[in-house]
Amino acid sequence: MASLLCPSSTAKPGAALFGVQDASGHIQYLDEPVIVDQTFVDTARQQSRAPEERFRFASNCAKTGCGHWSSESAGCSLVGKIVEAMNRKAEATLVSCAIRDRCRWYHQEGGSACANCDEVVRNVRTMELAA
Repeated sequence: MASLLCPSSTAKPGAALFGVQDASGHIQYLDEPVIVDQTFVDTARQQSRAPEERFRFASNCAKTGCGHWSSESAGCSLVGKIVEAMNRKAEATLVSCAIRDRCRWYHQEGGSACANCDEVVRNVRTMELAA
């Protein structure tokens, strides 16, 4: 089986772009993910907002190499926090998502992850301050 994907990855060559933030702040999912290259990343970084604050990227889950990994539950701790904080219930029919079959969050939380996913973007400045 292929590795599960982190749906909150950074903009880096080889990452899969699977969503774009619209004017309302919600993510509009692409029908098919687009693998980004260095040119895309360089161009996206020249804008006023970091690409992670405008786009959603997925890449292989880093597991223990990620600060959100919980060895206790052998899973991502971030998705549980998002589901709890946003508390939106899954609809009977989930919105189409190009990475769902390999998404770490979906494999852990099912439809609840999807129901709370469309407003998630990374705040790179906050991450830099915490480092």
